[in-house]
Amino acid sequence: MIKKFKPEDLKACCDLYIKTFNAPPWNDSWTQEAALRCLGDLTERKRFFGYTLWSGDKLVGAVFAYTKTFYTGDEVYVDELFISPDHQRKGYGTALMAEIEKYATENSITCITLLTAIHHPAYDFYKNHGYETSKSMAFMYKGIKQNA
Repeated sequence: MIKKFKPEDLKACCDLYIKTFNAPPWNDSWTQEAALRCLGDLTERKRFFGYTLWSGDKLVGAVFAYTKTFYTGDEVYVDELFISPDHQRKGYGTALMAEIEKYATENSITCITLLTAIHHPAYDFYKNHGYETSKSMAFMYKGIKQNA
């Protein structure tokens, strides 16, 4: 069952976020404190919205997004989508993205954007759902060395 995100869901979302992204293929090292800060910051965006996906009383997925303004009009930006590793490849991510598209349609928003790594399964997931790479924009990155 998909529900609108509520602030009281944050702790369960953090636990699931850690379980998802500390597992293969991401193999991250999220701590409870970092996950809480990360997801908590997202929920504080002015036009944040999100959805949680439940199997009975167990959280198995979530999507965090917000509406942002661009010169062509409002667009939805998907910040995070995560599904429990033991529930992946069962249509749950598709269901959450369908909810995002429904939100966009209901709010006359004509564009959904997101960022994903091209060497992880999420890239193929999004491509299979009609998302394309931009020919006019690029994600740019510069690492900053810290003094030890």
